[in-house]
Amino acid sequence: MLRRLTLGLLLLAAAVAAACSTNTTTPSSGGVPGVGPNFVTNTVYVADTTANTIDIYTPAPGPSATPQYAIFGSNTGLNGPMYMAFNSTKQLYVTNYNAASKAAVIAVYQTYATGNVLAVNGISMLPGTIPRGLAFLSNGDLAVAITAPGQTLTSSLQVYNSTNFLTFNIGGTSTGLGAPVGVAADATDRIYVGNSTAASVTVYALPSPSPTPSTTPSPTPTPSPTPSPTGTPLVTPTPSPSPTPAALNLPPVMTFTSGLVTPTGVAVDAAGNLYVADAGGPSAAPSVVIYKSPLSSGMAYSAKITSASFVNPTDVKVDSSGNIYVVDAGAGPGNSKLLIFKSGTNGNAVPATAIALPAGAATGMALSP
Repeated sequence: MLRRLTLGLLLLAAAVAAACSTNTTTPSSGGVPGVGPNFVTNTVYVADTTANTIDIYTPAPGPSATPQYAIFGSNTGLNGPMYMAFNSTKQLYVTNYNAASKAAVIAVYQTYATGNVLAVNGISMLPGTIPRGLAFLSNGDLAVAITAPGQTLTSSLQVYNSTNFLTFNIGGTSTGLGAPVGVAADATDRIYVGNSTAASVTVYALPSPSPTPSTTPSPTPTPSPTPSPTGTPLVTPTPSPSPTPAALNLPPVMTFTSGLVTPTGVAVDAAGNLYVADAGGPSAAPSVVIYKSPLSSGMAYSAKITSASFVNPTDVKVDSSGNIYVVDAGAGPGNSKLLIFKSGTNGNAVPATAIALPAGAATGMALSP
């Protein structure tokens, strides 16, 4: 009997060890765990803005691919998710904006989180402030594109440090910002911003040291001690003693306009090439405009992908093999697609892979590091 019990315990231990080698249980605030595999590089995350989900696909998904995991449910606090970025520890940052309530927040989910999990952190913003694209710098700072209709700065680029303190608030007539959407950063920490109403991508180099903050109070997150019900903000904006820096009217170090009409998502690959998803306009077809490195201000585009599959491209990313991923929101909910083009694609092209996304309206995507 003892030998049977010992053998049984050994088999159980082996099974547990095998399970732990492929899965990670990630505790989130409030004691709600997220369980998912140790997602490998280039795992695909897509934000469904109307369904309030983050759908997760395996790398290089095929045409019939479906989400293998998702972040969803009332605990998540997702409320109009749009754009995403991973920090150096693979935590996922998601910009949320609900047009009905005007609630805005950047939600943070733990590494490998899936399912109905609570966010582990968040950055709250004033009602009516719309955060869109975001990107991390090498020092852990987070750059976020902001549109704020009716406020003093209608367009700005905000930079937060690793403790969610707002250190730079870039905006003004010299910046060239115009309803900014996509944000990317290159290896030298230059920040690229797609300006949807200015038909441009502007690039910024942050000054050093950080500017001295003014005395205007800034909102900071108040964590919710219990799961937030569906349709309410993840965290409640509350005044904080932390001051907001005065607006920095910083001119761009480079500006790109060639081939651009309504830029949305932007990406910079490891070689320094710039990719811009462009929604087009009445007299211009939607496209992905590519500028090859070395980049210089005012240069002509190097390649331009057009496709009959494009309706309303909203984001673009490039994987480690150079494949180009485009989220296309389509003509409305239920028509979103994920389109993948091979490296080097140019001109009027058929995507190598076209995936019909779940019902809803997709906006942004991210590839896991």
